[in-house]
Amino acid sequence: MADSISEINCAESVTIAQVADIYAQLLMAMAEGQAIQINLGQIERIDTAVIQLFYAFYRDAQLQGLVVIWSNPSQLFCDAVDRLGIKAFYAQ
Repeated sequence: MADSISEINCAESVTIAQVADIYAQLLMAMAEGQAIQINLGQIERIDTAVIQLFYAFYRDAQLQGLVVIWSNPSQLFCDAVDRLGIKAFYAQ
């Protein structure tokens, strides 16, 4: 189904403890070869490791020609990414 979108929903807390699980979800979504929507609306806590994972994933997805949709980024997510100086990767 090439017209579908793979959806990944982030919990309120995404920390280094969840990196392996999130990484597996991202790899599965990428393998499907369709647009990927990552819902960031519930994030109230995020570790730098997760932001780094999202950034690396976004770059890899772009190289493969995949569309990544950053859905409803929470203010906390935006602030955390902005502090790291990599805001452009989630801005559409």
